[in-house]
Amino acid sequence: MAINNNKKVLSIIDVLLMTVTANFGIRWIAVAAGIGPSSLFLWLFGAVLFFMPLAIITAQMARAHPDEGGLYAWTRLTLGEKHGFTVAWLYWINNIFYYPAILIFLASNFAYLIGRPDLTQNTTFVLTTALVGFWIIVAISLFGLKASKYVVSFAGIFGLIMPLLLLVFFAILAYIKLGGSATDFSWNNFIPGGKIMGNLSSLSMIMFAMAGVEVTATFANRVERPRRDLYGGLLLGSAGIFILYVTGTISMNILAAPTELLKTSGLMQTFAIIDQKFHISWLSRTIAGCVTFAEMAAIVVWLLAPVIMFFKCTPRGILPEWMHKTDKNDTPVNAILFQGILVSIIIAVTSLLPNVNAMYQVLVLMATVLYFIPYLFLAVAYIRSITVIGMNKLVAYLLAIGVFASITLGIIVSFVPSEDLKTTHDIWLYETELVLGPVLIIAIGWFLYRFRKVA
Repeated sequence: MAINNNKKVLSIIDVLLMTVTANFGIRWIAVAAGIGPSSLFLWLFGAVLFFMPLAIITAQMARAHPDEGGLYAWTRLTLGEKHGFTVAWLYWINNIFYYPAILIFLASNFAYLIGRPDLTQNTTFVLTTALVGFWIIVAISLFGLKASKYVVSFAGIFGLIMPLLLLVFFAILAYIKLGGSATDFSWNNFIPGGKIMGNLSSLSMIMFAMAGVEVTATFANRVERPRRDLYGGLLLGSAGIFILYVTGTISMNILAAPTELLKTSGLMQTFAIIDQKFHISWLSRTIAGCVTFAEMAAIVVWLLAPVIMFFKCTPRGILPEWMHKTDKNDTPVNAILFQGILVSIIIAVTSLLPNVNAMYQVLVLMATVLYFIPYLFLAVAYIRSITVIGMNKLVAYLLAIGVFASITLGIIVSFVPSEDLKTTHDIWLYETELVLGPVLIIAIGWFLYRFRKVA
């Protein structure tokens, strides 16, 4: 059921900043830059076939159905309660795997902040920092959306936009003053070749980087004028996200060659190169602090939105009643604490993988597979809503087909082993976690709904 809440606390600027902060992950620039110039082809591919259609569909669905619950509410209204629950379950549970991935990136940045970049590949340090950071975020989330929005807005400006602008500035300066680019941007290198074909899972990660614009629609009832502000904020934020990703990738590759960059710490590696080239001893540590703060703010949004969607919107009788309990800030406290325990367990289990980079990748890809499935429901729900939206049928079908086809491709290529995995044992462990994880989670969701208590 939708939540009727009259506390209107979000303006169009809040929606814009929340969309950018929650969905522009500066960490993804390192993933793309590690591929090289051919990643620009992947950014464009993902934008045309997936991101742009998704942004338009989300904005139109939010305007047509401005109910709190976002993707869950749209699916339930058009496809029924069972499919709505499936979407809410997968949307929530994928984040249980995604939080640890962001936290590993956060821990890598924190290592640079304290002046110990060597700790980025120290599993004990990364896991400890991730756990402590996550429980700080849980504490912030318990104060609810009104308090959290100020953290998110501040972090979006100083933790994401400012570091990116500095990255672009020093890339231009390095190109002019220091003799060109560290990466060969010749035409042949823009076409995906042997390396990208051997690491197709990067395509899924880049698509995943552009996913998530629908998260802001979860707070529709908190927006002052949802039909105008939510629609406009989503579209403006989506356009800004794509521009930031492409600009950041080019800038990072001007400053550093693809072979120098790791997925987890590539951003800080680039700022360390800036420190060396321009003799600035303090810049990388300052940026590490800003980015660490921004990542914490992004998790605040992603901690609240899926919880609101799942634990507040799921019909009674499926979950234990104590999980639906909210406090004076209208925050599902017990659900957030329960989520924190699950995330802590997963962080500990992934330490079995051979290195931090592999831990990060398997967590991201497991979250990707689970997260992409609800988009298949969204594409169908959108088609069912054509008459309500008033969209031209041909255009609507093209948008929905673009999202459905690109998501299907993204799921398939997620299972291609990463080049970081060298031994048969590591590949076997990687594929086992990646395959069995989603299957087990979908089965649990089906079990919960099948044996729910019907009033």
